[in-house]
Amino acid sequence: MLRAARSAGGHRLFAASELERLHFIIALREAGWALEEIVELLGARDAGPTDCVAAQKLEGLLTTQIDRLEKKLAVLGRLLEDLRGTHDALRVCHECTVQSDSISCETCDRLPLLGSLPRGFRLTWRARELDGPPFDERAADVLQPAVE
Repeated sequence: MLRAARSAGGHRLFAASELERLHFIIALREAGWALEEIVELLGARDAGPTDCVAAQKLEGLLTTQIDRLEKKLAVLGRLLEDLRGTHDALRVCHECTVQSDSISCETCDRLPLLGSLPRGFRLTWRARELDGPPFDERAADVLQPAVE
């Protein structure tokens, strides 16, 4: 993915512009792109028989990846909001745990009802209250009609 020349001793020599390319590749990897996708993106112009075909191919690749990133950003935004709410609720609980080693969250009147708390908080700090009977697949099949 990076272009390099070779020195007389066989060492790779990179042009300064390759640093920008490297930073772009790192950003794409951090965004979840596979190496194959990055190679395809960076080589799109050279892979097309004409610039017109290459531009159309690159436009399609970019459209697909932009849609994917927008969906990921929406998920991350919801997760960030939930984790911030979890963090805020935990601050309230921390005050109680400083006062006592054992607390009863079920009778707490400092936080909203369990169902209205952020999912992260329910599934971490208040998970004991969520225990129920084991999942019964057969019973669930009876309750949910088959989709055809």
